[in-house]
Amino acid sequence: MAGLFHTLNMGASSLFANRQGVDTTGHNIANAQTEGFSRQRVNLEQRFPQEIRGLLLGNGVFVRNITRAHDKFLENQINDHNQTLGQSNTRHDEIKSIEEIFSPELSSSISDEMVSFFNTLQDLSSFPEEITVRTAVKEYGQNLVNSFKRVDTRLREYQNDINFKLKAETEEINRILDDMARLNIQINTAEAGQFKKANDLRDQQDRLLRELSHKMEINYYRGDMGGLVVHGPNDRLLVDRNWSASMHVQHNSAEDLLYDVVVVDSKGKVASIVTEKNSKGRLHGLVRVRDHDIEELLSQNNTLAHSFVKNFNAVHRQGYGINSFSENTGRDFFVEVSDDQIDHAVRELRLSDYIMSSTDAISAAGRPNAPGDNINLNNLLRLKDDKLMANGNATFNDYYANMVSVFGLEVVREGNANEANKVIGADLKSRREAVAGVSLDEEAANLLRWQTAFTASSRVITTVDEMLETVLGLKR
Repeated sequence: MAGLFHTLNMGASSLFANRQGVDTTGHNIANAQTEGFSRQRVNLEQRFPQEIRGLLLGNGVFVRNITRAHDKFLENQINDHNQTLGQSNTRHDEIKSIEEIFSPELSSSISDEMVSFFNTLQDLSSFPEEITVRTAVKEYGQNLVNSFKRVDTRLREYQNDINFKLKAETEEINRILDDMARLNIQINTAEAGQFKKANDLRDQQDRLLRELSHKMEINYYRGDMGGLVVHGPNDRLLVDRNWSASMHVQHNSAEDLLYDVVVVDSKGKVASIVTEKNSKGRLHGLVRVRDHDIEELLSQNNTLAHSFVKNFNAVHRQGYGINSFSENTGRDFFVEVSDDQIDHAVRELRLSDYIMSSTDAISAAGRPNAPGDNINLNNLLRLKDDKLMANGNATFNDYYANMVSVFGLEVVREGNANEANKVIGADLKSRREAVAGVSLDEEAANLLRWQTAFTASSRVITTVDEMLETVLGLKR
């Protein structure tokens, strides 16, 4: 009788093991389209043999554990590359948007307005006393001012937009960090005991890691208890066991409304500014565009405006106007700032009060009381071709053209790098799918295999039951 019950137990353990195989296969099929899911497999192991009547007999099978198809090295590669890809994607998208500010198809460029302004001065040199031509000079001068200001305003609007994006990113990062800490607790609880693996919870945590690595620079490892430990920029601890740090933004000065990114520890006491220390991910891409790309364009725009206004005013002051302005000189055409205030050149740029009050103040003549004289106008016109920028190597239009072309080349360069990073990212994702992805054809074959084994196991139990009936019938 003991022998039959031993066989019955083997059939029961086999039935359980194969049913577990069917369950796991069904779980794989159900999550075939779930983002971040890793294919799971049942690992069977034979039981320790049992001695019966001097013989060591097989003792059946048991489910040792259920593991997931997971390549730790490949996951590390993906997360490392995500940091580069996140930065590249973000910077390319942002500077591509900024590029439209300089598009001639959308609005007249500073160069176009400058050419138009000098053309009206050329017209005025032929008709120095014509009120309509003088009015045109004033209006085109105002158009040039507006063009400088349009570029400055749009660039600052992009800076503000990036500020709000930084704030949104930190809020999303906080959610990810909180979820990671929560999963640490759940994994630690679920895996209490030998051979237990919280596969689905670990998949969720790995997915969060991929999201986080796309946003910022991180380093991570799993502790002795299986909990995830994450460090961020400047080796700041972000997640450990059941707690997580928090990230927020703060204004970097009283005058400047731009945000700094700050990491605060779990107790809210120690804050660390990581704006410049973070060198990867979306955060770095946003900060780089805001603090370097846009700032460089703003600086070049201010430099061009300041140099143009300074040189134009220097010549304009030497001339004479007409009527009430025909005997005095020293008037500016534009309002200019001092050399130590170049950063505010465009912000303060406007036509001078003299020009705004009367076009007679336009200094065309080189001599007093000479309304038909255009000597000073010719001196002003020469400014168009004088190399007064880039240490005497470029005209105003050359400087603007170089500014735009260099930025355009940077957009192209970043676009090429981004495409290359996308190819690498797609390859890594494909390799992960080959390792951890669910193949419905393979799972269908597994399902049939487990079903066949389950049917055979049930047949063992039925056979033993019939044998027991036979044995019991011998006593009747």
